[in-house]
Amino acid sequence: MDDRGKRALIYCRISLDTAGKELGVERQRADAEKLCAARGWDVAGMYVDNNISAANGAHRPGYTDLLGAVDRGEGDAIVVYHLSRLWRNRRERAEGIEKLKTRRVSIISVKGPDFDLSTAYGQAMADLLGAFDTMESGVKAERMRSKIEQTALAGGQMAGGIRPYGYALTYKVISADGEKQRRRITGVSVDPVEGPIVGDCARRVLAGESIASITRGLNDRGVLTSEGNRWNRTTLRRMLCSARISGRREYTPRTSYTTTRPLVGEIVSTESDWPAIISVENSDRIRTLLTRPERRLTTGGARTRLLSGILHCGRCERPLVGRSQKGKPIYCCNRDTGGCGGMSITAEPTDDHVRDLVLIALDSPEMAARLRHRDTVPHDLHSQIREDEDELLALADDFGNKRISRAEWNAARAPIDARLEAARAQLASSTQTTALEGFVGTVEQMQRHWDAANVSQRRAVVTAVLERVVVHPAKGGNRFNPDRLEPVWRA
Repeated sequence: MDDRGKRALIYCRISLDTAGKELGVERQRADAEKLCAARGWDVAGMYVDNNISAANGAHRPGYTDLLGAVDRGEGDAIVVYHLSRLWRNRRERAEGIEKLKTRRVSIISVKGPDFDLSTAYGQAMADLLGAFDTMESGVKAERMRSKIEQTALAGGQMAGGIRPYGYALTYKVISADGEKQRRRITGVSVDPVEGPIVGDCARRVLAGESIASITRGLNDRGVLTSEGNRWNRTTLRRMLCSARISGRREYTPRTSYTTTRPLVGEIVSTESDWPAIISVENSDRIRTLLTRPERRLTTGGARTRLLSGILHCGRCERPLVGRSQKGKPIYCCNRDTGGCGGMSITAEPTDDHVRDLVLIALDSPEMAARLRHRDTVPHDLHSQIREDEDELLALADDFGNKRISRAEWNAARAPIDARLEAARAQLASSTQTTALEGFVGTVEQMQRHWDAANVSQRRAVVTAVLERVVVHPAKGGNRFNPDRLEPVWRA
């Protein structure tokens, strides 16, 4: 049958184009245009997705525009280099076949058969060959995951991806002239500029400064990520929780989570090609601190009031929040968060009084001795935590393989969970006194350190010394009365 004059919609796609020169899609385009010319077809549209995979269901602008043209009846056939260029995903393939069948649009492959989707045979063949394309992607992904796991277990370097912040990489080009450039990592070292920044961020986290405050500081100084972007809290948190910066390797199997990748994975090697930027002990403390369940990880920014959440209502015992009343900052009990709403105190003199209490306490040799005692962590605490975590994994494996019942699993898990909670709390609390490292000397010297610190750093100092401050009701008059404030000391 003579089908000259048919309207063709050409679609070209390549999954990876590291050089960004679009040579792959250009070759596909040239071959598709040659096929159209040989058949006497008119090219009614050209749609391209360069450097975009079709296997994971990611948005493909060119593919979306192609389907729009089909819906508008602008083409009679879609011309692709190979069917795999059009679909690698089961859901997209099923939806696409249904749409093209309804619109009576066929698929023509430069390297493969034609598919007349108006017939059951054509639909079945497109679905069958597409299933093999999907399987090929799955097998390739399994091979890649296996290699990544093997590399991680051996403590080796990554095979690709984004350069980790804090490290300088040297490469050797292994591709031939005219080929898509491929490189192999030949050396890893701590970057002389970025490495100290990683260490400083780690120190500030251990000192109790919030992730939001550190992120804002990096952006204010114009420090960019390894991709040249501004920092956000998630990126900074993941960098600091990475075992890599302590010279170790971790592994998180893709099958172990369904949505967001966990902050920390299983430590699979204590030896690594990545040189350490911080110590293993500090890395474990940071990983414990930033993954505590009670820590808010997703919303909210740095606190702007020194004592928000540290002051507590003397009536209902709920924490006070910072507010503004007639243009003046105050702390008040908030009904919206379950408080009684009947307590408030002026912020500025309260901040000054609590600051003076803390600095005077730190000037006391007795307080310093108690804080040092509280900061002492058993030398084997880190190994105890890892052993208990391994026991939980082993228990989960036994339950998953039906070697034990749910009742046995719950009974065995309870004491391990209790030990882990206590050990993690002890480890996390030991980080609080890190905030006090700069606060030594006379009260006047500590005052200068205080004046140079931001709100988040000051809060870390306060919470290292005080568990909370109870605010009691006022007894007549509006003047500030320091006797209303009852400090509850940690040490």
